Amino acid sequence: MAIEIKNLRLKFPETDKRQFSNLNIKINTGEKVLMLGPSGSGKSTLLNLLGGNIPRSMDIPFKADVLDVDTGAAYVFQDPDSQFTMPTVVEELAFILENRSVPQGEMDKKIQDALLKVGLNTDLKMPINNLSGGMKQRLAIASALLQGSGTLLLDEPTSMLDAASVGGLWQTLRNVWTDKTVVIVEHRVNEIWDKVDRVILMNGDGELIMDESPEVIMEHHIGLLNEYGVWHPYSWDYAPVFNKVEPGDETLIEINDMTLERGKETLLNIDNLIIKRGEWLTIEGQNGTGKTSLMLALMKLIKTVGNIHVKGNKVRKTKDIAGTVYPVFQNPELQFITNTVYDEVFINLEMHYPPDEAHEKCEALLRRIGLDHVSHLHPLEISTGQKRRLSVATATGGVPEVMIFDEPTFGLDQKLSYELLKMFYERVEDGVTVIMITHDRGITERYPTRRLILENKAITEVRGDGHA
Repeated sequence: MAIEIKNLRLKFPETDKRQFSNLNIKINTGEKVLMLGPSGSGKSTLLNLLGGNIPRSMDIPFKADVLDVDTGAAYVFQDPDSQFTMPTVVEELAFILENRSVPQGEMDKKIQDALLKVGLNTDLKMPINNLSGGMKQRLAIASALLQGSGTLLLDEPTSMLDAASVGGLWQTLRNVWTDKTVVIVEHRVNEIWDKVDRVILMNGDGELIMDESPEVIMEHHIGLLNEYGVWHPYSWDYAPVFNKVEPGDETLIEINDMTLERGKETLLNIDNLIIKRGEWLTIEGQNGTGKTSLMLALMKLIKTVGNIHVKGNKVRKTKDIAGTVYPVFQNPELQFITNTVYDEVFINLEMHYPPDEAHEKCEALLRRIGLDHVSHLHPLEISTGQKRRLSVATATGGVPEVMIFDEPTFGLDQKLSYELLKMFYERVEDGVTVIMITHDRGITERYPTRRLILENKAITEVRGDGHA
């Protein structure tokens, strides 16, 4: 169906500024539209309006002169955990088919077909909580396909997928979207840039400032894309360039004879892994190879076989490395402990600096990552990308010797991703070890001193381009 909104006015509670003021948008039946804009510009909010989630399940005040939206749209959320309602893979998919009154005898084939299309090979009875982030994203897309809707709304649908899987998944979506209306918010745009009909660009104030074909935008407006810090096929040509880094000689982390498991399956075996002071490491690998599990194992948050030593001391419990190793998880909400964005950053700083200096550093850090305008809000009230930035700020605001990030640039625009990379480089220069789980080849091919690639239940080490 066609979608149209006229003169949309929307303002989040507890904020002084409108997210949208007299916004107009029309998407014709069968069109494929890519929506771009800096972090916090309202892309996800607009998708929720286009699919009727606002006001159906999200109580956000708004007014519009015309609001023709598809309340039956299939939606893939930026955070896949937020859309699951059942405990296991098969129950989640069967629940969707039951709501469509699909006969019981037809369900198994439809479920298997959907999982095959998205490349999710797992036990149907697997608890969803046990899946990796990328596997959850595949499940979310399979769920959307099973809904059989004429409208697909996709919010960063490939952000947690390994690079090798992105092209195949977009091909799957293109195979089924021929007669569908599709609206996409995505930062990994190379695979779809020339497959959409229109590209809509929003600015930081939630205004639509450009609506053109992808060909016209690339030929005439690439400078505008860079100005607003949004991703495009040539974004990494404009990435920051850093001096090469020479790690120190001191061993900070040593892992010996470790085995990681998921259920009864062995994910990863590590005979010996040594991590030095001042290294910038990336942990890479296909979805489900154990990247996040390795991070949790380093923090002693999951049971493992083997030994971990940090600065020569055996780690038996998480508290043994408190203050030395600081993790930032894939779901930042799990780490927030205060009632405002400001306090979330300040609480780490006040433990290491005098009050006046701590406040100065807090304000400067919030400005640098573009969160000063939401500093008074509760951390759970800000956007997904803003939560991601806040979680990174809490880590960089302290004085850990090792920082571990799980997909730190997830959901961030070009400009903010580059700023985060600059912050990481500054910490590495100071002798801090930075470990990043990432699927982003733009990062892995430029910045790490060493790359740890997880494949075939083992780690392959590759010297990175960031090494001196």
